[in-house]
Amino acid sequence: MAENRTFEAPGPGSWELETTHCSKPVSLYTQGFFASSLRRGFIEGTERYGLFLSYIKYVFVNGFTYMKPILALVPEDAPPGPPPEGFFEQPELLRRFENGPRAVAEKRWREDLKRWDEEVKPDSIRRNQALQDVQTGSLDSEALIEHLISCYENLVEMWYRHHIFSVPGIFVTGLYLGKTCTWAGIETAEALALLTGSTDVSRGLAEEELDNLAGLLKQQSIAPDQFSGQPAAQVLETLRTMPVPIGPVVEQYLAIVGFQLTSGYDITEQYALEVPELLMGNIWSRVTKPIQQEDQAETRRRLDAVRNKIAIEHQNEFDTLLEEARFINRLRDERGLYGEAKAFGVARRAILEAGKRLEQAGQLGNRTLFLHASHPEMLAMLRGEDGPSNTELTTRQAWHENQTINDVPPFLGSPPEPPPPPEALPEIARLAETAIGTALAQLFDNPDDERSPDVIEGIAVSTGVYEGTARLIKSPADFARLQQGDVLVTKNTSATFNVVLPMLGAIVTDRGGQLSHAAIVSREYGIPGIVSTRNASRLIPDGARVRVDGEKGQVEILD
Repeated sequence: MAENRTFEAPGPGSWELETTHCSKPVSLYTQGFFASSLRRGFIEGTERYGLFLSYIKYVFVNGFTYMKPILALVPEDAPPGPPPEGFFEQPELLRRFENGPRAVAEKRWREDLKRWDEEVKPDSIRRNQALQDVQTGSLDSEALIEHLISCYENLVEMWYRHHIFSVPGIFVTGLYLGKTCTWAGIETAEALALLTGSTDVSRGLAEEELDNLAGLLKQQSIAPDQFSGQPAAQVLETLRTMPVPIGPVVEQYLAIVGFQLTSGYDITEQYALEVPELLMGNIWSRVTKPIQQEDQAETRRRLDAVRNKIAIEHQNEFDTLLEEARFINRLRDERGLYGEAKAFGVARRAILEAGKRLEQAGQLGNRTLFLHASHPEMLAMLRGEDGPSNTELTTRQAWHENQTINDVPPFLGSPPEPPPPPEALPEIARLAETAIGTALAQLFDNPDDERSPDVIEGIAVSTGVYEGTARLIKSPADFARLQQGDVLVTKNTSATFNVVLPMLGAIVTDRGGQLSHAAIVSREYGIPGIVSTRNASRLIPDGARVRVDGEKGQVEILD
């Protein structure tokens, strides 16, 4: 148990520890909007697609994220078990359920993607860019406070926007998976392999700029060995100040990726410019190892192998579902990469600038302590009002840095209840609920608890076998040690991990399912991927040579 803190259920029912996205305690700053913005956005999607699920309620217990599903029109304190007789006959609930078949018939996800492309994404890019363009170091005290408020409000909005598209981003994928796996008698991994190549953004932002830069460096015979022994920050600055065309292209690349978080969903994570080793690693990786194009013949072979297992009467519907799943697939990662990933980065920059000023004024022992204040506390401290002491902030920082999901209970409250089976719902609700249930089951990990705790195996999400050096990533600071060809070993990943992809030979995570970000990016980048091992980050020593078998879902420590 983590220290001596108490972990009690925050309310009636069963509360599950969220392990797919959050591996450490969440900062008070992020807690301030995390649950409310998620709830607001998620509800819009579930209503639009006629789901019995209303939203997933998140609460924080000692900073750790616990969750439970909230069903439409079911009181949160309702006793476990089936709803009372007549519950499903409520007109409001029936009207809600009618949205499910309509969503499928109208392909509402296409409307949602159009809204994203034409309205939400462009506006999110503009909002983030406007905040990024602010030179925080030149702001006076009042202007910096106003900028911090703007950054916080922007994160509130971006996190809300992220979850507006949570349901449409996976709904049709759930439809596709459920029917395809049944028709063809195949496992989820084989069906999801057919989505490879449908979400270029999962390979990383600024790919065109990175390719352009790599081409220019090769043309001018600029190679990493020319900078041997120089710190990455110095090399990056040298490239940034080079004359046309290299310098401006470096700036174009950094303008897009520089303030993207390198991992996670919190201001405690670093943005890319804080890890010049990572940026230079990506640049040199692209110079020495151009990205491989998808093998069209192999893609066709995989498709035919699945399609030929499906009865002729279902093949046209399979073709349609596959097309729709591929069509929407990029939304899963785009909503984060163009939204909160940069919003967190620019907010972190502003918070660290404010922390630096408080440190220089003797009010903070270290600027990074400011990351562990809540948003109201930050404003109060900057205005000279009462706020948490250095001792309190140091305690919070130590808790954040030294505790992980391995240290706390996986469940709080009563034993978990399985979701209602589709046959328990009115027929009109079954199609939509089956689709979202299938997708959510593949998003979160659900490993076989009977596996040996000393064997490293999990869910195989991207095929291939690779041998390389394991790089254990426990905190953002560890990214500076990544080298080209390393095997990334970590608890979980987010869409922001695509910043490191050009360097990697394989990905292994403790948590996540077939639709987790780690699974998506490993498939898109064509590198072996294994998720939900539960124990990889505990058993694999940093620097060990390992073999990652993306066919069997196993990792072997070679030396």
